[in-house]
Amino acid sequence: MIALRKVDDAAVERLLGLAVADADPADVMPPGWTPARPDEFREFYRGFAEDAYEIVRDDRTVGMVRLTAKGETGMWLARCARGRGVGLAALRRVIEEAPRRGVTTLVADTTTGNTAALTVLRKVGATLEIDGTRVYARVTVPAEPPPDTADTRDLLLSYLDFHRDAVLREIDGLSEDELRTSRLPSGWTPLAMLKHLAHVELRWLRWCFRGEDVERPHGNPDVENAEWVVEDGDTTDGIRAFYLDQCARSRAITAESALTDRAARWDRPDAPRGTLAWILFHLLHEYARHLGHLDIARELGDGATGT
Repeated sequence: MIALRKVDDAAVERLLGLAVADADPADVMPPGWTPARPDEFREFYRGFAEDAYEIVRDDRTVGMVRLTAKGETGMWLARCARGRGVGLAALRRVIEEAPRRGVTTLVADTTTGNTAALTVLRKVGATLEIDGTRVYARVTVPAEPPPDTADTRDLLLSYLDFHRDAVLREIDGLSEDELRTSRLPSGWTPLAMLKHLAHVELRWLRWCFRGEDVERPHGNPDVENAEWVVEDGDTTDGIRAFYLDQCARSRAITAESALTDRAARWDRPDAPRGTLAWILFHLLHEYARHLGHLDIARELGDGATGT
């Protein structure tokens, strides 16, 4: 489990011990610091405490990350914590902390040679701007719709997009092995969940509401419960692209329709033909339910929570 802890005097000493024993001095703030100057380290972090956090793994300090009021961020890790997903998990904790500091966009800079940092930044959806060997990254902090939103249509569509993005945040932080591993008796995997949600979008908006002649609304007819099965030819990138395409098509259909419009295809003879409003609220309900499932799978997998 990765957590952030505000830096106090005791944390400064823990970080100093870690920086001396198990870190590359060139990576450690302040810039240019060496283990021969411990008092400089202490003075820097005591003045920087408002913006500094210990990175804690299973109650053990493994690095430091900063988050300023302007959204500037950066981190250093002990050697023992590298290559273990700690950097990605820590950055996700920073993204969670950002709204509490009034930060809507995170900014970071690194170099083209820092492949570990670039990998982590890409996984959280950062926009990267490359200038020579410098790389400037921007990460939009996910946020619910503004609390003063009163228009029902805007509120519904905004929350749907918020949930769609949350699914990708859950998926993007998992290794290929975790994506294809089930943590629950029912046997579904996170990647299969993404495939299912893509079919949910396809089925409700294209097949049901618009009445398109979709060839496989439930997936491969030769595979039982196909939309929940990661088949041999399925790749993570392919399923992700399929999901994004279905979400985009759903948005396009919704944009040109009224909430009072009714479904073109309806297989429930005992109930009135559904309106677009009903379909979208049903979709929102399904997303909220499955995001809870993904939260559980993610915590059982790599310990991350609140993604």
